[in-house]
Amino acid sequence: MTPDQSGGLEAKGHDLFEWGPPRGLPALVGMPVPALRTVRVRAVFALALGWLPLLLLILLAPGHDRSSDLRHFLYDVGVHARFAFAVPILLLAHVGTARRLDLVVRHFVISGLLPAHAIGRMRDELASTRAAVRSPWAEMLVLVLAYAVILGVLAAGISTHRLPVWAMLGQNRLSAAGWWHMLVSVPLLLMLLLGWLWRILLWTRLLYKVAGMDLRLIVAHPDNAGGLGFLAQSVRAFSLFALGVGCITAGRFANAHLQGTTTPLTDGLLIGGTVALVLLLCVAPLAVFGPVMARVWRRNAMYYGALAVALGRSFEDRWFDGPAQEQPDLLSAPDFSAAADLYGVVSNVHAMRFLPVDLRSLVILLAAALAPFLVAMFVSMPTAMVVEELKGILV
Repeated sequence: MTPDQSGGLEAKGHDLFEWGPPRGLPALVGMPVPALRTVRVRAVFALALGWLPLLLLILLAPGHDRSSDLRHFLYDVGVHARFAFAVPILLLAHVGTARRLDLVVRHFVISGLLPAHAIGRMRDELASTRAAVRSPWAEMLVLVLAYAVILGVLAAGISTHRLPVWAMLGQNRLSAAGWWHMLVSVPLLLMLLLGWLWRILLWTRLLYKVAGMDLRLIVAHPDNAGGLGFLAQSVRAFSLFALGVGCITAGRFANAHLQGTTTPLTDGLLIGGTVALVLLLCVAPLAVFGPVMARVWRRNAMYYGALAVALGRSFEDRWFDGPAQEQPDLLSAPDFSAAADLYGVVSNVHAMRFLPVDLRSLVILLAAALAPFLVAMFVSMPTAMVVEELKGILV
C-alpha cells in the first residue's frame, strides 16, 4: 500500500508519543520556554534542576556540616543514579522511543496488514491518542499525583532512617538540600515516571484498538508472528527507558552494598523486580495481539496441514511405487523442490508465536535494564568479588 492509498496516515503519525507529561507543564502555566526546544537542552536543564542544586546547597546553604554532608552526598550512589543519570535518560528517551513507536504504527498501513475499510478508523485512533498524549488534564494529573506522594511522605513524618544523612539537620529536620530534594528533585523524577506510565497506557490502548481492526495476518509469514514481527521493534524502542529504570534501582542496589544492609533477598528483589517491571511495561502491551494471532492460527493451521498431507500422499504415490530404476530422473524432477517448499511453509505455520516478540529484542531490552547493575557492582563491591560473581554466573 502506497502513502497515497493510506490516506495521509503516515504523515499524521509523526510525533505521536513525543509529547506528554511533564513536557507540557510550562505551557500549562503559560510559560513559553523557547530555550528548551531540543531534548538535549531539556535533559541538561533537568540535570541542573534536579541534581546540581543539591550539591550547591550542601556547599553554600547555612546549617550544613559541609565536610561531612559533602562526603555523604558524594558517596550516595542512589541520588546520583536517580537525578544525574535516570532523569536525563528518561527525558532523552521521550524523543528516541517516540519516533520509533511512530514508525511501528505507520507500518501497520504500509505493510497492508490493515484492510482498506480500517484506514479511517486508524486515523481516528491516532488523532485520539495524540490528543490524549497532549492533554493538559494529563499534565495536571501527573503534577498533582507527584506532589500528593510528597505531601503524604511529609505528613507521615520525616525519618532519619529513610532519608540520606546529607538531607537532614539533626533529628527529623530537613536541611536546605533536603527540602530541595523533597520538593523539586523527587517530584521531577516522579512526574517523569508517571508521564512514561501515561504514554505506555496510551500505547497499550492504541495497540488494543488496532488488534480489533480485522488485521490481515498471514500465518505462514517467515517472521513466525503472522506478519506482526515488526512489533518487536517497539520492544527495542523502550531500551533507553529501561536503562533509566535500571539506573534508579541499581542506585538503590549500590547504596545497600555500601551501607552493608544488603541480603540475597534484597538483591534478588531489586534485580528481579527491575526485570519484571520492564517486561510488564515494555513487552506486555503486545499481548493484546495474542488472541487475534491464536484465532487466525487455529483457523488456518488445519488447512495448511491438509495441504501438506495431500502433497505428501501424491509424492509418495508417485515415487514409492515400482522399482527405483523405473522412477523419473531424480536430478531433473521438480517434485522434491515443491515438497520442500510447501513443507517449509507449513513449518512456519506450526512455529508461529502468539506474542510478536523475538529473543533478540528481549535480550536488548533486558541488557539495557540490567547494565546499570553491573556498574553498581563495580562501584559498591571489590573488583575481585565482582569478577568472582560474574564467573559464577557464566561458568
